Amino acid sequence: MKERNERNERGQTVVIVAFMVVVLLLMAGLAVDGGTAYLNRRRMQNAADAGSLAGAHALAETACADVPPNTADSVIHAAIVDYVQRNGVDDGWNDMQAEYVMFNDEHKVVSYAPKVFVGGGTVPNGATGVAVTTTITRPTYLLNLLGITTGGASAAATAVTGPPLLLGGLRPFGVPLEVMQQLNEGDCFTSSFKNCQPDAPPGDPNACYIYNDEGDSIGQHRNWLNLNHVWNEGEAPNFPRATGNPGSSAYLKLWMENGWQGTLYSDCFWSEGCHFGDYIHAKPGTNSAPIGHVPIDTVFFVPIFDIVPHYDEIPEPKADPHPQGGDFYYHVVGFVGVTVGPGDADQGGGTVRACITEMIIGEGYPSPNPGFGEDMCASHTMVVTLWR
Repeated sequence: MKERNERNERGQTVVIVAFMVVVLLLMAGLAVDGGTAYLNRRRMQNAADAGSLAGAHALAETACADVPPNTADSVIHAAIVDYVQRNGVDDGWNDMQAEYVMFNDEHKVVSYAPKVFVGGGTVPNGATGVAVTTTITRPTYLLNLLGITTGGASAAATAVTGPPLLLGGLRPFGVPLEVMQQLNEGDCFTSSFKNCQPDAPPGDPNACYIYNDEGDSIGQHRNWLNLNHVWNEGEAPNFPRATGNPGSSAYLKLWMENGWQGTLYSDCFWSEGCHFGDYIHAKPGTNSAPIGHVPIDTVFFVPIFDIVPHYDEIPEPKADPHPQGGDFYYHVVGFVGVTVGPGDADQGGGTVRACITEMIIGEGYPSPNPGFGEDMCASHTMVVTLWR
């Protein structure tokens, strides 16, 4: 009897151990393959985000340049493929699909019916963005022992484009992101257009700092923008806006008085890996004459930048450096609307005091617009954003 009980106990122990091994394998499989699935999900989301943003940028550029729909579709498709591949969609285990979207009468972003896919040969009239879906399938590791041979993840993102601002015209100086992060609508700041020595301390006459109304230094704006030399890497290889003309004082005065009539595209932040927005040449030298042409009691807009990279820091592809010196370029991440009151543009002192009326930081939020094939670029400012 005792021997029979011992055999039963040993049999029960074997069953329990086998069960525990299966449980441990399942837990280990969930830990290893579950962690991999999470990483793949994050990877696919990054790819979908990057692809949709790049596609919407290409949509804005081709729309504003009046590129024919069939050619524009090829450009947009190539931009999406490029950026999803940079972010991990790169082999036979992965998949990507993109379609055009538009604003409907209720200002919601919707698909076409039937759907119009990017790469299908044309951009539909009224398109204001793209929706990208990425999928990854991978063999499992430990779960394979339990008969679960593959795992996967998918993600979707939609990016739209359009003008963010009321008409008012862009002026040729920028404001750093760090300044805008310290201010709100209604606040004022004073920009000092001096000799702009980067290492000069606040208050030094050779420093082009920005001050709040309490007199505290809140950033450095690095002087004027040469809007005759604007480009982004999406415009390779021809870079149609990179004219190479000097941003002379005559140009600066003209832009300050009447506004610049080109088109700028704002980017998401450099620190987030976004380098496909616009770059503006930082005009070297000191010019006080444009201050005398600042519009008074009129809303106008100036770019917001997050970094002024040296030419060598900007990734390829890129335009040739400006022929007249100045190796730094503003990276545009938004726009701010300001007004200047009577007496707040001091040409002799080299300062301009501006008060904020509207602020669009980051990729911005586009106004509902008629889309591709229509007049979506009239404001000469275009933003691209993920639509949440």
